[in-house]
Amino acid sequence: MVGGQEQVGVWKAGWIRRGWGEGAPLLRKSFDLDKGVSRATAHVTALGVCELRLNGRKVGEDHLLPGWTDYRKRVYFHSYDVTERLHEGGNVLGGIVAPGWFAGYFGPFGDKGYYGHDAWFSVELVIEYLDGSSASICSDSSWKSVEGPILEADLLMGETYDARKEIDGWDRPGFDDAGWFPVSLLDAHERLPETIESYPGKPVHTVAELPAIGRSEPKPGTYVFNLGQNMVGVARLKIDVPAGTEVVMKHGEMLNPDGTVYTENLRSAKAIDRYIAKGGGEEVWQPRFTFHGFQYVEVSGLPSKPEPDAVTGVAWMSALQETSTFECSNEKVNQLFSNIRWGFRGNYIDVPTDCPQRDERLGWTGDTQMFIRSATYLADIRPFYEKWLVDLHDAQHANGGYPDMAPFMGRLGFASAAWADAGIICPYVLWQAYGATGFIRPWWTQMKKFMELIGSDDNRHNGPDAESYGDWLHFNSETPTRLIGLAYRAYDAQLMAEMAAALDAADDVAHFMNEARRGKALFRDALFEGAEIAVKTQTACALSIAMDLLDGDDLEKAKQGLVQSLEEHNGYLSTGFVGTGYLCPALTKAGRPDLAVQLLLNEEHPSWLYAVNQGATTIWERWNSWTEENGFGDVGMNSFNHYAFGSVCEWMFESLAGIKPGAPGFQTLEVAPCLTDRFDFVKASFDSLQGRVSIHWKKADAGFEIELETPVPATARLPFLTERVPAGRHLFKVLPDDEETCLLNSVAPQAILA
Repeated sequence: MVGGQEQVGVWKAGWIRRGWGEGAPLLRKSFDLDKGVSRATAHVTALGVCELRLNGRKVGEDHLLPGWTDYRKRVYFHSYDVTERLHEGGNVLGGIVAPGWFAGYFGPFGDKGYYGHDAWFSVELVIEYLDGSSASICSDSSWKSVEGPILEADLLMGETYDARKEIDGWDRPGFDDAGWFPVSLLDAHERLPETIESYPGKPVHTVAELPAIGRSEPKPGTYVFNLGQNMVGVARLKIDVPAGTEVVMKHGEMLNPDGTVYTENLRSAKAIDRYIAKGGGEEVWQPRFTFHGFQYVEVSGLPSKPEPDAVTGVAWMSALQETSTFECSNEKVNQLFSNIRWGFRGNYIDVPTDCPQRDERLGWTGDTQMFIRSATYLADIRPFYEKWLVDLHDAQHANGGYPDMAPFMGRLGFASAAWADAGIICPYVLWQAYGATGFIRPWWTQMKKFMELIGSDDNRHNGPDAESYGDWLHFNSETPTRLIGLAYRAYDAQLMAEMAAALDAADDVAHFMNEARRGKALFRDALFEGAEIAVKTQTACALSIAMDLLDGDDLEKAKQGLVQSLEEHNGYLSTGFVGTGYLCPALTKAGRPDLAVQLLLNEEHPSWLYAVNQGATTIWERWNSWTEENGFGDVGMNSFNHYAFGSVCEWMFESLAGIKPGAPGFQTLEVAPCLTDRFDFVKASFDSLQGRVSIHWKKADAGFEIELETPVPATARLPFLTERVPAGRHLFKVLPDDEETCLLNSVAPQAILA
């Protein structure tokens, strides 16, 4: 991909498709070059998803181009340097286009063709010649098209490929396209996106290939391949069968009691791929224009038992640089971290989705803001959110309300507490993680408009008739919707005051500090009845503490209420999507990190390790998505890859390991590990923008030893010691009982490098 924001001025290329038919048609244009080329750049996009081809090969390594946006407002193009792919004489530019998010099924409401009824392809090849002249080859009425081997292609339903219909050489010079048909051109009166611009994010790539670790035959002729990991992407098929054999691949995350693939939780998403063989030897096929969330692939239609390597999982994700490691002495916690990481991978496919397998896969704003701080540790998510913040603000309501999901799909609401607050929290977290006010400044006016809305007397977010999803999927412990809204209202105002200071907007600082005080007072009035807390749910108390909404005796009562609630639940959590991410940080802040550690290590449900004990390889949507007593949970909403409860990852880095930024962008570091004899050791590393931060603490013969490596000055807050240390490697010793901690050794960065 060409680096930076490639500019092409006004989009010149036409939008083309085959005149009729389903599936993913083949589109081609032959052209001749009679002089040397100094540079050639292809700019490609689609209303749908597409693949660009040039002289017999795919251009780039990206999947599902151009990605998902609100196509009514904008669509992105991707740019590729194809200079080395052109040659003098004949050349062929080709394209394949499928419905994708634009014209296919998506969402839980049975929508098909929400943005449009047909998929359209558009490309411009800009050629600069050695003699200084230039030319463009654009998609237009001169292109030709024909039905290809992809008979059906849908993100939710799956892909059908008839290899007998392959057309050898169709995208190479010398091919005779006399029997092909003229393309249809999008009429000028059809509504086009308001904006066509360069893609700002990272496109979807293959990030791993997973060979099957097991193969079973639960019933005659039906074979189930276990990939050992719940993943997102496609399954590659390798077979040698007679021509016309139709192989059906069904995808699922779990197995039924009889060993077949469980698909009832997919709702209307079929997630079935079909391959019709051409025969004559080994055939290898991988779908292009669909994706699934699955661990198991059920294969049927084969005339004989397949080879163990007949199915390989090909995992897709937006191509983000992963930035962290985590390891500890408890293998179940290590598996939990792996589950969190794989849930992140599977749900960061162009937009931050809620789940990747069923008929939903939407950019829910609540899930996004609840997990984003954890995501900043897992990968460099800057380009991903540069793109998604555009989606979010494209979807913002005229009254300032942020939507429940972005890109918006015309349903559900705006300004739902904890969901709409993504418009404030996501820019704030990105600024804190990367030190860039560029995540704030472009949206500041719109962020203030949202704050004006939720500060009004009667609003959906926190007003008397507040409507929201509440503490979604809590475990028998409901927190009033309005109380959650009031907590976020005050918290948002605090964050806005901090961001205003970073923008040198003094008037806004004063305004939002006042709004924060007002919001805290309203929250306190709703939480308390007289001098006592009226709502003692874990979520209510955790929000109070973690968001700094109370002071003095009120704060102490919230701390006591949180501990009391845990005791009432036998030391187990009862929080849902809203409360879970704040629960362990609140306990640590309340001086009870021991209880946070206990929550992490609990193994009955509801707990993180319960799912681990059941063999989970990603985070479940529900604490009881599957239980030994009742089997599968509510099939109407039961994802086994849903990252919201994985928000504990933030606490695992910042408190259990003990590394978090002391200033935006990790210009300084705060080190405060949760030293506990429940672990023999904890090791973590994070590649900040300043360099790698790593910490390793372990139990010693007496007390603990801590090895810290930091690229920036750090403040170590350890038992009985607060020590400011420079960049470098430092070894601390924490002795038991006698209230002594010492800095044993420090090594400057230069010495480390030497």
